[in-house]
Amino acid sequence: MDEMKPLICFDVDETLVHSNNVHIKSFNKAFIKNNLKPINEKRLAKALQGESSETIIKKFYPRLKVKDVEKVHLDKRRFVIKETYMYVKQIDKSSNLLKNLKKYYRIALISNCVHQEIKKMLDFAKIKKESYDFIIGKDEVKHPKPYPDEIFKAEKLAKEKADFMVGDSLQDIKAARRAKIRIITVLTGNTPKERLINAKPDYIVNSIKDVPKILLKR
Repeated sequence: MDEMKPLICFDVDETLVHSNNVHIKSFNKAFIKNNLKPINEKRLAKALQGESSETIIKKFYPRLKVKDVEKVHLDKRRFVIKETYMYVKQIDKSSNLLKNLKKYYRIALISNCVHQEIKKMLDFAKIKKESYDFIIGKDEVKHPKPYPDEIFKAEKLAKEKADFMVGDSLQDIKAARRAKIRIITVLTGNTPKERLINAKPDYIVNSIKDVPKILLKR
């Protein structure tokens, strides 16, 4: 029975899917629309380390007023949903991996994107609904990662404590620690490996394809 299956939370961006280009292109389209200078793509890629869009916008344009940050953020979101989602790609056949894990676990996909962005990217990447149980975006909680709210929401929906968080960033590690669950860190994201090692996650693996090995050991 499903209620007897343990719960695992997975980050989405750069854990299950490569989405750098999705976000880089949507940020720059939003910057241009708001009469701001587009940012060099390599600089933007380095900034994509699990933080919210608003935080990233403020990093590049710290003098923007709160209402202007929100406008850029909303435009960026619209570009993801309407245009740039098509740049997303699965990482290491993540759909098949999730489908296999779902035989033994309940799976929640959590992200600092909003629900509609997540769903659009998953659908285009052909990660189907039968591969997971829940999607939780930052628009469905009070505080996004590094706060544990998204994990707590998943636990509430599943009616049980999560066993693991799987993610690529320091935000994932911090959220898992605050939720008091174990963290498996994958090295497919933009955060330097040294910073991830220094954060001392429970496990570090090269990519999502190595996660089942950890679960089998448990």
